[in-house]
Amino acid sequence: MKFGISADHASFPERAKARLSSSTYKAPSDSEESTDEYEAAVIEPSDSEDSFYYASDEEIPSRTKTKAGPPKTATEQRELTEAMASVKLHTEYQDPLEAWIKQNQQEAFQIAQNRMKRSHITMRNLYMTATQITQTSMDVSAQEQQRDVERVIRARQSERERQERLEQERWEARNKALWEHVDKAAAIVEARLEAERQAEEAKRRQAEAEARRIEEEKQKRLQAEQQAREKAEAEKRRIAEEKARAAEEEKKRVAAEKAAEEKERLEAEAKQQREKEALSKFEAERKRAGLSTPREDWDRALEIMQNVKHGHLKRVKEDSVARRQWNGIRRNVTLRIGQLTDNDSEVARISTQIFELVRVLDPSTDIYPAALSALAKAIVLQAETEVTAKLDTAGPLAAVVINLFNLPGFDEVLWSRMVTRTGGWVIGHFVTKRQGQNDAEFRKLAGYREDETQVDRQTRIGGVISLYFAICTSPKATSMLPTPFWPTKIWSFLSRIMGDARLTRQSMAPYLMHSCLEMAAGTGLAMFGRQWLKLLIALGQSSMEEGRMGASDDAGKTARVRLQLRAEKLLGEAGVMGSAR
Repeated sequence: MKFGISADHASFPERAKARLSSSTYKAPSDSEESTDEYEAAVIEPSDSEDSFYYASDEEIPSRTKTKAGPPKTATEQRELTEAMASVKLHTEYQDPLEAWIKQNQQEAFQIAQNRMKRSHITMRNLYMTATQITQTSMDVSAQEQQRDVERVIRARQSERERQERLEQERWEARNKALWEHVDKAAAIVEARLEAERQAEEAKRRQAEAEARRIEEEKQKRLQAEQQAREKAEAEKRRIAEEKARAAEEEKKRVAAEKAAEEKERLEAEAKQQREKEALSKFEAERKRAGLSTPREDWDRALEIMQNVKHGHLKRVKEDSVARRQWNGIRRNVTLRIGQLTDNDSEVARISTQIFELVRVLDPSTDIYPAALSALAKAIVLQAETEVTAKLDTAGPLAAVVINLFNLPGFDEVLWSRMVTRTGGWVIGHFVTKRQGQNDAEFRKLAGYREDETQVDRQTRIGGVISLYFAICTSPKATSMLPTPFWPTKIWSFLSRIMGDARLTRQSMAPYLMHSCLEMAAGTGLAMFGRQWLKLLIALGQSSMEEGRMGASDDAGKTARVRLQLRAEKLLGEAGVMGSAR
């Protein structure tokens, strides 16, 4: 009787998967395991999705003891026995296909293993052959290298033997020369000793002769000293007598000299007192006449500018309200000055506008001198640019300045601005470096500007000079000009420069004096008369002498020629011909 119970061995798909996982043509391992061990590989269970497992130990159901049922009948017992026999029969059954596949796998494995053994033997034979060939080549190369080394050693040994022979020969030659030198030195020493002995002998004989001579001279000297003492005593008595007479005469002479010195001292004190009184009188007259020295003018200009800049202007800039008012005045003044043309009505209009703009300010406040400083700066800048480019613009600008002299204090502020801006050239003063003053401060004080060439500085200062003397000589003045702008400043300017060699030898001196003559052409003769002509002659002659005026470069020569021609032209207009040469 047969029952439908499946066998315990694997199904066909699982057996096919096992056959694929162990290829028939797989190469055997080096351990050369047996065919049975090779076939005993266990196929791991698959982790496919169909595999059943519990997520945790709690899910594993516990075994429950089956309740004993009723006793089986004989028929049931017989069926159970037959079923167990059928199961046992199925488990011992062997599939012919699987047996054939297993046999083929064993045969294929045996063939592959034999091929691998033959391949290993062939490779080992090839390796041994290559090793023998390499070893033979290495032996041959080693023998050749050994022969080369032996050949080099023999060559080195031969060279060493040759060097030793040469060294031996040189040593013998040196030893021979050394002994020859020793023999010569010994002969020289013996000759020197003999010469020294003979010299000592000659010196001894000479010393004996010298001793005899000294003794004789000593006797003579003693006799001479005795005679000299006697003579000296007589001379001493004579000198004492003469000294007594000389002392008496010296006493008389000293008394006479003291009397003469006292007389000279009294006369010198009287002369010094007269000179002091004359100087005081001159200083008083000079001050009454409004004259001053260049140093006094320079110190006064610096004092005015320092008072304005570091006093009034500084306080205005610190006050926001006053600063805005001052900026507005400064912009309006600059605008009006820039609009100036050579027209009388325009000159009057602009003068009036500027005058009214500043007049309304209270002179007792800081804003008033600050506004005067801004006005003076705008005028000086206009002179440095416009007057430098076109000399005719100096006249209208001078007319505006003269009209603005009605503003109290404006003349001094403008004059000090011109003096400091030109580095003292307006007043003919040479600026010197003070103790403790650095180069930057000195250059700024002397009128230099940053990144300014010598030509630019010369033309800039020339424009200010032209404006200054245009003011001094302007026909627009209806009343007396302020003291800093008197026409006599023309003479002061020229005479101060010519009287100070430090100014005369500077390159811009002839250029600035020419600018002065351009403005003062029609005023100098009428004001100074023949002295003006003498001054023009001196200018012309100085400009002709090399090294006396200006620089020696081309620009300096050009300035001197222009000054000379201008002086000659003015002399010609005055009826004096050829005197400048």
